[in-house]
Amino acid sequence: MKPRILLAYYSMTGHTRDIAEELRSALQADVEEIREPHPRRGLRGVLRALFDAVLRREPPIGTPRHDPAVYDLLAMGGPVWAGRMASPLRSYARQLAERAPRVAFFCTEGGRGAEQAFDDLGRLCGKIPEATLVVDAQHLPPGLHRDTLQRFVAKLGRERPAPGH
Repeated sequence: MKPRILLAYYSMTGHTRDIAEELRSALQADVEEIREPHPRRGLRGVLRALFDAVLRREPPIGTPRHDPAVYDLLAMGGPVWAGRMASPLRSYARQLAERAPRVAFFCTEGGRGAEQAFDDLGRLCGKIPEATLVVDAQHLPPGLHRDTLQRFVAKLGRERPAPGH
């Protein structure tokens, strides 16, 4: 039986949302968009995003609709800001990720920082990800990240043997 997957993501500009939509379709996953009570807009929003990331803040987020505990896997994603995972995703991970039996991570980034962001996310979850996906700015168009995304999906979509087999 295919694993039941929850895809939780945060996106400020829409790049991560686009990747999440591709993943949702490929994995037939339920989706949880992480939202903030005060969205980040314009230059002020960008500056707030950078400060929150550098200081590893965990801003308030909206109440989630899905409980990760009822899924086989939680795939979490967001943008990398200043070499760190987006603060709203940090908040989500701190509040909910430990409830998930298994996790996977994905991100969009301008150039670098994904490894550090994933390490940080793993510490917040208390889990090692089963798979990771990085889509950098140069590979945002679907044709340029298709193979990488398909490898990520293949790792997550596999049936897992029952315990003891």
